[in-house]
Amino acid sequence: MATKIWTLLSIILLISIAAASPIWPNQASANGATRVIVDDVQEGPYLFRVGVLPGSPKVGNLHLSVLIQAAEGDEIITDGRITVRATGPQPGMIAGPVEATNEPLNPQVFSADITMTDLGTWSMTLETVSTLGAATLVVPLQVTESGGFNLLFVIIIAVVVVCIIAIGWSQIQQRRRST
Repeated sequence: MATKIWTLLSIILLISIAAASPIWPNQASANGATRVIVDDVQEGPYLFRVGVLPGSPKVGNLHLSVLIQAAEGDEIITDGRITVRATGPQPGMIAGPVEATNEPLNPQVFSADITMTDLGTWSMTLETVSTLGAATLVVPLQVTESGGFNLLFVIIIAVVVVCIIAIGWSQIQQRRRST
C-alpha cells in the first residue's frame, strides 16, 4: 500500500516539475518569443534585426537574438562575429562584453545573454564583423524593475498541495475502514 502512495506522489511530483520547468530556464529561449526592438535598421553594410526577451527589459538577465544580413541583397550572414556590451545610466556602469553566438541548427540567428544591473536608460552596442566588413549599431534600452510573481507557479504549487492532502485524506479513510 505504501508503495502505491509513493508511486502516486512521485508521478504527481514529476508532472509538477515538468509543468513548472519553463518558469526557471537557465538560458532564455528566443525562438519566436522575443520582442523586436530593431527591425531592419541599416548600419554599414548590414541590416540588423534585434529581439529581446523579456519583451520589456528588466533588471537581471536579458536575452538578445540578432539577425544580420547584407544591406544590399538578401544574403544572411552566418559567419559574423557580434560583440554585445551595454553602458548603464550611471557613469562607469557597464554590462559585457559578451560574444553573441549562432547555433548550427539556426546559423542566421546570433544569441547572447547580458545582465542588466540597474534601472534606467541603457545604451546597448552591437559590434559586428564579417566578410562584409565592420559596423557598430547602438540601441537604447529602457530597463525597468523586475517584480511580481508568476501566477502559474502559484497555481502549480496549489494543485500539488491539494493532491497531497487528498491522497493523505484518502489513506486515513482507508485505514479507518480496515480497522
